[in-house]
Amino acid sequence: MTKGWVVFTDLDGTLLDHHTYDHTPALPALRRLSALGIPVIPVSSKTVEELKHIRQQLNLKGPVIAENGAVIAYPGEATQIAPPGYYLIRDFLIDHRANPAFDTLGFGDMSLEEVMAHTGLTRDEAKRAVKRLASEPFLWQGDAAGLAAFRKEVSAANLRLLQGGRFMHLLADTDKGIAVKHTVKHLRNKGRIVTRTIALGDSDNDRDMLMSVDNPIIIRKHDDTHLSLAERPDAIITDHPGPAGWNEAINQLLDQYGDQHTVTHL
Repeated sequence: MTKGWVVFTDLDGTLLDHHTYDHTPALPALRRLSALGIPVIPVSSKTVEELKHIRQQLNLKGPVIAENGAVIAYPGEATQIAPPGYYLIRDFLIDHRANPAFDTLGFGDMSLEEVMAHTGLTRDEAKRAVKRLASEPFLWQGDAAGLAAFRKEVSAANLRLLQGGRFMHLLADTDKGIAVKHTVKHLRNKGRIVTRTIALGDSDNDRDMLMSVDNPIIIRKHDDTHLSLAERPDAIITDHPGPAGWNEAINQLLDQYGDQHTVTHL
């Protein structure tokens, strides 16, 4: 029975192709979920501005979880931002460059053209990507020993360092899993029915999200490797990568439980 299902999903390498950002292979499952009224909530390192644009493109409803869980935007409500916020995150990154071993290059250091070159985004997409509220993506340009020391500094400051698909991300002491749990609690407090939570992801920064739900789905990567989640032997691992794997796994769950109509509209 699918009543009360909520689907949380990573984007790059999961619902969107890692190289082309195309979601077309996932359309059959997306349409099937839409017909059942099952919400799909993006959970990404992307900004709120990026996610709102993608939500419109994919015809999704409901909240978005941005910047690796540091920002949650519910429709019609004030955006929730995890402290300390973007500018203090940037200050931490800049201040620690006094140590030459901590060699970082963040989005805030780059021109729009450099962001485009490092990400493959168009100009309009890059403009949305730099509108950070609570985290900073950056390239680590130092060695492994420097990174180990930097991680200790981050932890001592009660911040978090995550490795994404292309960039490292410096953010508040939160993660996608905490944000997913908060969102579920928020929806229930608003009177929404939530009976089953599903999450799909492909990278290490999706681990906490996958651990926080009833049905974790690991999306295979294009090189045929996949995230290991030994703590959850019940996790589904897709045969196909990216949006094709997303489509495969969602349809598998819907076939297993049956397409019974749900009323979890957000």
